[in-house]
Amino acid sequence: MNFSQALATKLEDIKRPPVMPVGNYTWMVTKHPELDAFESQKNGITYDRVTFMLSCVAPSDDVDPDDLAEYGNVQGQAQRKAFMFANGDDNKANYDRTMFDLRRFLGHLGVDESLALGEGLAASVNQQCLGELRHRPDPSNPEIIYAEIGRTAEL
Repeated sequence: MNFSQALATKLEDIKRPPVMPVGNYTWMVTKHPELDAFESQKNGITYDRVTFMLSCVAPSDDVDPDDLAEYGNVQGQAQRKAFMFANGDDNKANYDRTMFDLRRFLGHLGVDESLALGEGLAASVNQQCLGELRHRPDPSNPEIIYAEIGRTAEL
């Protein structure tokens, strides 16, 4: 189907699609991680963010087969894995914790720990890890569910 064909669809017939099922999947980093900075509107803290684009390679045995059948093909489905670094001296503990989480994630991808961080980020492309997909309800509307990658591990 393309969008021009969809124009004849009645709005009442458009349903919310299922969310990718929870469970463990094999994921592959598809491109160089994106680096950006932003300021939180809630607390005024400036953050640096490192975002990995991951593509699903395959589900593990713990993913419900009925949920997979309802969702459809998961291979190639994209997800993001982001690490947010709170800047400023008051946030050093959080910054250090996030840095360690990033190091551990790169280790799960099989990146050589003797590399500098920038080299490690570049070396992450096309590497794979196991990642747990979980569901998180939208805080302002619990009917909306987001799928996100939580814990990761080496394959």
